[in-house]
Amino acid sequence: MAPKHKKSKTSGGGGAPPAPAQGGAKAANKATKTKAIAEARAKADVAPITHISQNRRGQHGSLAKFDNKDQSEKLKPKEKTEVELENLIFGADNQELLGEAFSRIGHELSSDEEDGGDDGFDYDLEVGFGDDEEGGGGEDGGDMFFMDAGPTPVMREEIDEDAEEEEPVDEEIGEGEDVEEEEGASEDEEVSRLTAIYGGKPAWVDEDDKTLKVSLKTANRLKKLRKQEAEDVVNGVDYEQRLRRQFEKVYPVPNWAQPEDSRKRRRGGVNAIDSDSDYSDEEQEQEDSSILLTSSKGFLEKSNRLRVLSSESITVTRVKNANQMAPSKSVIQSVEFHPNSQMLLTAGFDRTLRLFQVDGKLNQLMQSVFYKDLPIYKAAFSPAPTSGSGAGNNTVVVSGRRKYFYSYDIEAGKVDKSQGIYGRNEKSLEKFVLSPCGTWIAFLGRDGYIILVTTRTRLWAKNFKMSGNVRAVAWSSDSEFLYSVGGDAEIYQWQVSSGKCVHRFADEGGFKPTCLAVSPNDQFFAVGSKSGVVNVYDRTCLETRTPKALRAIGNLTTSIHTMRFNHDSQILAISSKARKDQLRLIHIPSLKVFPNWPTKGTPLSYVTCLAFSPRSGYFAIGNDKGKVLLYRLNHYPSA
Repeated sequence: MAPKHKKSKTSGGGGAPPAPAQGGAKAANKATKTKAIAEARAKADVAPITHISQNRRGQHGSLAKFDNKDQSEKLKPKEKTEVELENLIFGADNQELLGEAFSRIGHELSSDEEDGGDDGFDYDLEVGFGDDEEGGGGEDGGDMFFMDAGPTPVMREEIDEDAEEEEPVDEEIGEGEDVEEEEGASEDEEVSRLTAIYGGKPAWVDEDDKTLKVSLKTANRLKKLRKQEAEDVVNGVDYEQRLRRQFEKVYPVPNWAQPEDSRKRRRGGVNAIDSDSDYSDEEQEQEDSSILLTSSKGFLEKSNRLRVLSSESITVTRVKNANQMAPSKSVIQSVEFHPNSQMLLTAGFDRTLRLFQVDGKLNQLMQSVFYKDLPIYKAAFSPAPTSGSGAGNNTVVVSGRRKYFYSYDIEAGKVDKSQGIYGRNEKSLEKFVLSPCGTWIAFLGRDGYIILVTTRTRLWAKNFKMSGNVRAVAWSSDSEFLYSVGGDAEIYQWQVSSGKCVHRFADEGGFKPTCLAVSPNDQFFAVGSKSGVVNVYDRTCLETRTPKALRAIGNLTTSIHTMRFNHDSQILAISSKARKDQLRLIHIPSLKVFPNWPTKGTPLSYVTCLAFSPRSGYFAIGNDKGKVLLYRLNHYPSA
């Protein structure tokens, strides 16, 4: 039998099955590789991590090969809690263990009998969550969360016990009932006292003040409230009373704040109440004034009564600068108070006249006038004329180193310029003095001439001629006489009505006199010299040609430029602008310089001018810095 020949692959007849297609072989190979990779990954996940680390260390020759079999025998089996923790963190295939672990979260401290966690620890006793006698249960280490518990009844019981222990403290002070009675009595007395002062009972009382305890030794500021040195603890009521009394000692109740029927007065009376508090002189002055107006007696007696000033010291209080609202831009050349009101003028080389309302606090600027062509050397209020003809109190005369001068009407706001003095060829009218009567203006001219001009017409009236040149002039209080001093160190007394010199006398030891001042009561005369010596004379100097000075005051050593008496002639102020801080106040009755003021710390600088207020309550000082320092003289009750 002839052998059968194999059919060609291309033949489409039957026989053996055809070989698989090329796409099917690739799919089978891919599936085989995927399975191998999955098995390799599974083995890698199951293999311990230490196996990899040991192989890596073996490559470097640093450690011996790791025996997995021996090491696995030495590993201890994992505890249940450790397995649960790994399942929570890394995940697990066992859903029962995972669910059980999640179910226990948040119940670590719960008393669950199924856990079998009775470790003999009484959670109710320690934490105080309840009165159950059943065990707290839970895993080991559950007491680590003990501090997370909030306030418990056990803590409140401890507080109550401490409070009960502190109650017997009252026994150290005395019997409780007696103390309450004394406190109640003192409280009633305090209420009665306050009712008498303020005219009514307190609107509200805190009941807790009786139980409050305050130690008077713990703070230094409370030690002054003790009545005895050994005293320490007081209750709230007593503490309040002592604070109130201490405050009233420092700040007495003002008269206006008290009821009409309980006002405390210095003088005796039906409604007068004895008090330790004192009132200021201003309040007493206002009170006396209100009583004075209800009667027609004693008015002249009160106005003429002199308040004697002590020579040992003078009480001075600095207040706000008089020109703080508008300081000058140059040296203050002139400062003066209005005769009948608390108005102050300042003037200087900045060519500006300023008017201030002086109260010691704000010192408001009222008006200011700028003179284009006149650096001001002198400015002064014109007093009200006694004869009915003149400029009046509301006029200010202003002059400088010019042939002309100005007058300013405050009410009308009008400035008048006087083109010199007719009949006189004066180059400068920088120095002048107004008479107290308001009728005359005395200008210091050349060659010893004193030129009188009327304030009403501002025209020349008459001349007074001295032997030498004129240095200074001063008026008597009644304007009947004019006094002058010249380079020959002689003082002239001129009678205004006749125009004659009625008397003259030599200044004792005088050396180049520079200024002259006459007291308001016409009893004292002061002559200042270039050497800094001030000679003070009484009225007997008008009876002889060579009088003896009452005293030669030599506290200043430079040329005297300004001298002023105050309104009652008890104080003479002298100053020099040749050196810093050259100012002294002289007590005229004793002819002594006040030793306590000014001090080294008084910021005077170079004093250029000064003035007393009409009632000497204020003292103003102008200096080279453009400031007007203002001081309150406490001896005088009103400005």
